[in-house]
Formats: sequence, C-alpha cells, structure tokens
Amino acid sequence: MTEMTEELAAENAAPAGPAGLPPVLMHRGFLLLMLGSFAAFLGEQLTTVALPWLVLKLSNDSLALGTVVAVMALPKILFLVIAGVLVDRHSPRTVLICASAGGVVLLAGVGVMLMYDLLALWMMYLFACGMGLAGAFAIPARVAILPRLIDPRQLQPANAILMGITQVSLLGGPLLAGLLAASTDGLGLVFLLNACCFLLATVTVPRLQPHAQPASDRHVPLLSSIVPAAKWLWSDGVLRTLIGYWAVVTLLLAGPVQVGLPLWVDRQLGGGASAFGILIAANGLGQLIGIVCSGLRARKVVHLGVAVCLIDGLAGLAVFGMGFTHVLEVGLALMLAVGVGAGYVQVGLFTWIQRRIPTELHGRVLSILMLVLITIAPLSALVAGYLILYVTPSQLFMYSGLLLSLFATLMLLHPKLRKLRN
Repeated sequence: MTEMTEELAAENAAPAGPAGLPPVLMHRGFLLLMLGSFAAFLGEQLTTVALPWLVLKLSNDSLALGTVVAVMALPKILFLVIAGVLVDRHSPRTVLICASAGGVVLLAGVGVMLMYDLLALWMMYLFACGMGLAGAFAIPARVAILPRLIDPRQLQPANAILMGITQVSLLGGPLLAGLLAASTDGLGLVFLLNACCFLLATVTVPRLQPHAQPASDRHVPLLSSIVPAAKWLWSDGVLRTLIGYWAVVTLLLAGPVQVGLPLWVDRQLGGGASAFGILIAANGLGQLIGIVCSGLRARKVVHLGVAVCLIDGLAGLAVFGMGFTHVLEVGLALMLAVGVGAGYVQVGLFTWIQRRIPTELHGRVLSILMLVLITIAPLSALVAGYLILYVTPSQLFMYSGLLLSLFATLMLLHPKLRKLRN
C-alpha cells in the first residue's frame, strides 16, 4: 500500500509550469480526468440531439418525448443518493468505471439496432432507464474524483478548465449529431460514436490515493449513513436556500427547453436536426464565453448570489423573446445570450459548493443536491409535454420565460442569497 501511494504521488505530482500555465495542467491524473470528461461530455451532447429526434421519428408524439426524458431520470431519483454513499465508502474511480462501461453496452446496442432497423419505441424506454441508472452512479463519482485528485487550492482553475472543455464538447457534439441525424443510419452512427466516447471515458479514469475512512462508518447501514449528510445540508441556511432557488428555476426552464425546443425548431422554424444542433451549439459557445469571462474583476464587485439572480432574470427574458421569433438567427443570438450568463456564474457556484462541503460528506451531499434538481427536471419535462398539447411552443417559451424573470427578480430581495459571496 505504501509503495502504491508513493507511486501515485510521483505520478500525479504537479510541478510549476511555464508562466501563465496553471500548475493543474502539469498534473497527470488531472489530464487523464480532463480527457475522459471531454469524451463523456461529447457523448452526452451527441445523445442530447439524437435522442429527442429519434423518439420523434419513432412516434411523432411530444408526450412520448417527455415520458422518455422522465424515464431516464427515474433511476437517478431512486439511486443517486445510494450511489453517493458508495462513492464516499469506496473508490469513486471504481464506481465511475463500472457506470461508464454500462453506458458503452447500452449505446452500442441502440446504435446497432438502429442500423438494422430493429428499434421500437418501447425499447427507448428501456434504454432511457438503463442510461439513467448508469448516470446515477457516474454523476457523484465524477464530481467526487476532483477534490480527491488535486489540492483544494487548485479547485477553481481545475473547475474552470473542466467546464471549459464541457462547453467545447457542447459546440462540437450537437453540430456533429445534427449533421449525422438527418437519416436513420446517421442516427445509428451517432449512438455508436457515443459508445466510443464512453469507452474512452472508461479507460482514462485516473488512479486515486487510498481514501481513509473511519472503521465505524463501514458498519453503518447504507441508508442510515445518508442521515449525517442530510442534517449537515439542512443546517446550512445559505446552501439550503440556493437549492430551493435552483429547484424553481429548473422547474420553469428545463421542460420548456427539453421538450419545447425541438418542437419549436420543427413546427415554428420548419428546420430539422441540423438546425436543432446549431441552436444547442450556440448555447455551448455562449457558456464557453461566459466561463472565460468569469475571471473578470467585475465578478468580485457583484456578489455571487446577486449575479445568479440577475443572470437568471435576463435568461428568462431571452426565453420569452424566443416565443416571438420565427427566424433561426434570432434564436441563435438568444441561445448564445442565455449560455453566456450560465457560463459566467457556474464556475464560481460549483467551486463555492465544493469548498463548503466537508470532504468526508462530498459524495452524499452532492448526491442530495443533484437529486433535488434531477427530480424537478423530469417533472418539468412531463408538465411541458402535457402543456404542449394545448399551447404552441412559442407560448410555452413566453410563459416560462416571463415567470422565470419575475421569480429571479423577487429572489434578489432574499437575504440568504445576498449572503452568497464569491
């Protein structure tokens, strides 16, 4: 064990790099994590475009699309916190490898069946459930790896780099998927390419230093070990308020975007999968610009909580504006604007949360946080899928955007959010 620890320490040593180069980029383990994360994020973006288009091709039913999104989220709701416990008790590396390997099998299976025209709608529900289960274990494992891999002082630049490559994948993935998804064979290629991405993510998970855990924790029943994390989270008033705020924002925004955007492109713009992919890519470009700008001095003048509310209010106005346009270029500009705002605050928010949570509770607390958001997102998708039967995609955007702007503006007055500092 001592020899392995010394070997890992030497392997992951991060010497000072050239002037202007963050030391974290000299860390071999972080470079592996960066490569694997890019592959995984690229695969997720391929699916973001291909999955709704495939469901619409199989059924042409907006309610079926909302149901598939909800079914994918169900295993995350059921198993995410349990996955967080396993990540805290065992190695997040092992959990992430197993989850990614499961994704490879599922994606390759769908791709092959599409190529041979064997896929039916009911199979998509099984696929969505399986991918949701893989995601339930991959999400807390991937998030928990970084604080164990690098020095806490390097979290801010490391998060910025990882989020930056996420947005690079958000640029390339939707464009590539949109071009390939024009035909059934092309959709099959998208899923096979996604399987290759997940395979690369599986083999590049970095090794970690052995994690010391109190012997008493190993004998605590699985579900009982969630209680300390829940108590700690409830005792933190600022973080508790932030979770509630995020839940409402997700309810107002996730469904209209997941369900309404492809229908808006199809019915209002008369576009296809390529136009949908370009819109998603524009949002990714905006987030990349926002992440780059997040280090500007102005962010230190405006407190983080105030910046979040202001940017969400502006994002609501942009979504509201999408309801009035029938022009792709205007939609691109609005999606770009929403992305810039999201990217500008997400690095600071995520780093603030990582530093606030005790190391021994990382997996469990982060799983609880994600569970709240993941529970709200499919509910929003189901509501949007139902509402779209009675309103147009444009009206859905207008109503949700207006409500989001009003809510974010009111939350500017909340004292807890105003205490959220950089």
